[in-house]
Amino acid sequence: MSPNVLPARPRLADHVLARRHLVGDEERVILHDLRSGQLLQLGPREWVLLSAADGTRDVEGIVIAAAREGAPARVPAAEAFFAQLHAAGLLGAEDAGEEASPSAPSGPAGPASPSPSPSPSPTTPALDPGAGDPRERPLEVLPDFSLHCDGRGSCCRIYASILFDPEEAARARALRPEVLGGGARHERAFTPERGTWPCAASVVSMRDGRCAYLEGEGSEARCSLHAIGGPEAKPLGCRTFPTSFIDDGESIRVSVAAECACVLASVGRPGGAPLIDPRLRARRDLDERIDVARLPDRAEVAPGATAGRAELVAWSRRLAAAAPPPDVAAGLSSLAAAVEAEGLTGGAIARFERPDPLAPAALAPWLAALHARAARRAREDAAWRSERDLAREATQWIAAATFALAEPDLLAALLLSPAPAPDRERFYLRAALHGHRLLGALPLSLALRDRAARLVVARALPLVCAEAGAADPACAEPIALVEAALRGHGLDAYAADVARAS
Repeated sequence: MSPNVLPARPRLADHVLARRHLVGDEERVILHDLRSGQLLQLGPREWVLLSAADGTRDVEGIVIAAAREGAPARVPAAEAFFAQLHAAGLLGAEDAGEEASPSAPSGPAGPASPSPSPSPSPTTPALDPGAGDPRERPLEVLPDFSLHCDGRGSCCRIYASILFDPEEAARARALRPEVLGGGARHERAFTPERGTWPCAASVVSMRDGRCAYLEGEGSEARCSLHAIGGPEAKPLGCRTFPTSFIDDGESIRVSVAAECACVLASVGRPGGAPLIDPRLRARRDLDERIDVARLPDRAEVAPGATAGRAELVAWSRRLAAAAPPPDVAAGLSSLAAAVEAEGLTGGAIARFERPDPLAPAALAPWLAALHARAARRAREDAAWRSERDLAREATQWIAAATFALAEPDLLAALLLSPAPAPDRERFYLRAALHGHRLLGALPLSLALRDRAARLVVARALPLVCAEAGAADPACAEPIALVEAALRGHGLDAYAADVARAS
């Protein structure tokens, strides 16, 4: 079929994510194109028409189905609407099997693409299963940490997508049938994870950037599903968040993502909840639905240089055991330079322990690239997100912080000042090392520089929040706010911008 010819039975492509947002009393459906990074805003009537395009109906059938849902349209107008979507590359092949799975977004697709769920699973290249039966690998839990969850739902307000499987969605609608009138009508509370073709997971609608099942404000905010049905009433991603799981060929590392204010507020506080049930000993004991990422057989440690998995795991353990420097960001920057110069040697770790001061000139391109991403996203968000939306606010604060840090004197003064929360920064690195979160799409040396830049932005964020008069409890832990905004809303693609430019 010619790419210029409208499919006989149109449907939304799998590389397009449809997300429903209620802003005040207004319903908006945003289409996120993972390939181009573009956003398209639809009204509720247009979405009813598009949601009927599931690949089984021709345009006349779509119009009939939409009319039954209270969205009448004429066939010529519907044909013109679908022709526009097709011209924009938003429609998929009539047979879902004909379309390749969408690849990970790059370039501007990052800020446009919502994260699949709160669950923090690192992205890795081609995987190697390692030796032995992976199901027998022991669970190695981040030591000396337990979680004190405040229940305020910051994680329910920052991510773009919260996934429910069919059973979880049905349970949620049964417990709270009045939420968005979803009781007997799944499509009133949920949209498909991808496209409009039937898929295994659904995404809950958001109200002012919050999960529709989150109730209350501020310290009174609570998950209504948890309140009524207990923790098992929540979807798996919510129940396991912020725990991460990764198979490094030796064990299953169980760590935590520093994307939740509760994680950092728990640092140094014993007596909280364990990351997993202490009775679980090996991977075979985990719920089979839990996503366990795996380290690749080899990974890039510096541009053009790679190392094997076993070497990387051993290096990670040595670095975790090293004495943390007074300035973790400076340590990461010095370590990056040493890794580029001499690889994964003991000398590189010594540079981490006794780092050179952070140079404003070295940070400048990273801060500029993050500012470009955040500023663009802030402009896009302003067109459709609620002013009460934490994701919109967080992006604005990051854009403001990186803009301020473009002033060399201000950046130099910040770098000369003691880190405001050194215990948080040390834990941030410890958790990342235990969970192998520095190993992914970027070479290790660039990932280290990326993390140094994030910490510097987090140090500047309290000043920005204070100037804006922000009282959101999420502002209490700026590292978590930066981490959640970067991963949850694609701003972390700024690091790839720097890599390409250099």
